[in-house]
Amino acid sequence: MSETRNALKDGFTWYEKLSMRGGAAAMVGIGAFAIYQSNPALAAGYLVFVALAGLVVLYDSLCVYCPYPFKHSDCLFVPYQLIASVATHRTGTISPFRNLLSALAFGGIAAIPQYWLWGNWGLFGTFWALAVALGIAVPTCICRRCRHHRCPMNLAKP
Repeated sequence: MSETRNALKDGFTWYEKLSMRGGAAAMVGIGAFAIYQSNPALAAGYLVFVALAGLVVLYDSLCVYCPYPFKHSDCLFVPYQLIASVATHRTGTISPFRNLLSALAFGGIAAIPQYWLWGNWGLFGTFWALAVALGIAVPTCICRRCRHHRCPMNLAKP
């Protein structure tokens, strides 16, 4: 492998950002739509959960420890200004509790709509195709070259 391929990323390309942000938004949209078909109020509740879970991850449990929004003026998942303008870069290790909060947030975003997706095979398949694509792309393409060494998913060699 070449040195360039193994070098840590200083930023993300427009297509990396588009695919990650678009894929995650599409997953949430499909989940919300599946719930909405049965109960609009529950769909709104799901969207509130997604927003609150996102805020916990962005501003308290994971993203505030990441160097990209603060040192590289970039972020793969959201516009970096959303984090850097209202939070400060935290140092030290991420506590197990904060890692658990992040896992619950991401897990809930994927798990909550499953009841309403089951039986609607087009939405179910699309939702899980996106989930699998993101689940493969993040660790194989991003985590192996990531500078966020405190992230529990980081696979970059020190």
